[in-house]
Amino acid sequence: MTRTEDRLRQAFTEGARTVRPETVRPLSLPRSRRRFPWAVPAMSAVAVAFSVALVVMVSGRSQPDAAAGGGGPAFIVAATGFGESPKGASRVEVRDSRTEQLYDTRAASHGLTFQYVGAAQDNRTFFVMEVPIRQTACNTIHIYRMRVADSGKISSFTPLGTRIQGGTMRREALPGGLAVSPDGKKLAYAVLPCGIPADRLFYKIGVVDLRTGAQREWTDPRESVVSSLSWTADDRKVAFLRREPTHQPDDGNHPLTKNGVVRLLDTDANGSSLLSSRILVRQSARLTNLWAAAISGDGDTISVVGEYTPLDGAYTICEIAVADGRVLRTLYHETMDGQPVPPLPNWSGRVALRTDPSGRHLLFHDGGNLNDVGFGRIDDGRFRTLQHTDAHDEAFDPNDLAW
Repeated sequence: MTRTEDRLRQAFTEGARTVRPETVRPLSLPRSRRRFPWAVPAMSAVAVAFSVALVVMVSGRSQPDAAAGGGGPAFIVAATGFGESPKGASRVEVRDSRTEQLYDTRAASHGLTFQYVGAAQDNRTFFVMEVPIRQTACNTIHIYRMRVADSGKISSFTPLGTRIQGGTMRREALPGGLAVSPDGKKLAYAVLPCGIPADRLFYKIGVVDLRTGAQREWTDPRESVVSSLSWTADDRKVAFLRREPTHQPDDGNHPLTKNGVVRLLDTDANGSSLLSSRILVRQSARLTNLWAAAISGDGDTISVVGEYTPLDGAYTICEIAVADGRVLRTLYHETMDGQPVPPLPNWSGRVALRTDPSGRHLLFHDGGNLNDVGFGRIDDGRFRTLQHTDAHDEAFDPNDLAW
């Protein structure tokens, strides 16, 4: 027996000797106490109020509350300043999805620029593509995983082990993009392939397994411009918009692409050609142009940005049935003084349409339209305009954005 055990035994024995019958209190049941039914809720309310006050004291502002703005994701993450050379001009921004308040930023490295962003379903994990500023026939393209805290602050920004080989984007080829599969295990990207002539324009789509780093790519044998990547809920199919380049002068008076078609790529099927994908939506006499698209999780409907002839060719967001191409409803169309507004002739191609996991919330942005009708969100079919300047009158002109 150790010395410590001896001391414990001795202390217990001495304590037991002090216990006598007259010192032991008789056993009695506890008496019932009067309860106040309002006490627990009141104390809970006080605790919540104290927690909110504490958060505001620590962070200097209240936390994002998407529910107050119609639900949906709390944050918009955007890549801005594409191709701008001063350090810090190109950056990724985290903003409030209701007020566009800027929460945090991160600048691109010297000589590099941020181009595309993609959001996981948790709206806290994002992926950012960084490319060289100078135009090259082939270069290494880096992808970063960015995590955002509930406060809106960027908590981590780490490179993926997988590196993509592709050509640096030209100004006319800004479409492309990133999209994260619903299970968060795959990342789809659309970029220029390596080695294409300077006067030609081709695209490829690739998928990265975020667990193993394995890659698979599909190329387009014909000239094309690819954008609007979005996944179906089975984590297998990627919808995308394919348009053809016109090679017209980029002077603001000519469309740079034409013949929009929404296609669906089965990433588990054999083959490596984008033209093996299935056509979902074509342009028609009623829908004369397609500028962006986002498929629903079940694959039954797809929302598109296009020109809709029943509304005098207005710039319109429609929901379309994949089965037969019917326009199910009009979610939004641009108007001015009550009259439909046709698309601008100097459309730059930077049109984004992003959906959230529920499919009830859409984020819309037209990079070539800086007025009040070029940026907004759609919640349960209701459009609400967002601003290109925040409360501090700071310009917000993203190249790509996601939520």
